Amino acid sequence: MKKFVYQVDGFEFVDTVAFGEAWREAKMEATALHAPIYRLVIEDGKVREEVYVKAGCFLRSDLALVKNVMIF
Repeated sequence: MKKFVYQVDGFEFVDTVAFGEAWREAKMEATALHAPIYRLVIEDGKVREEVYVKAGCFLRSDLALVKNVMIF
């Protein structure tokens, strides 16, 4: 089972649904703090780090350009 950990400026929101309740909470917090949203996707003991970009999707953090990271 996948686990999604959304991270916003020191806050964490956890869910098993990609764009579920934790996503909504993270988005509200990011909007209030004017911050980006990072996400850890954990599955089968592997962890993938992602960041939400202006294109409207998550991209692996190591592939994202700073200028493309979405600041809410």
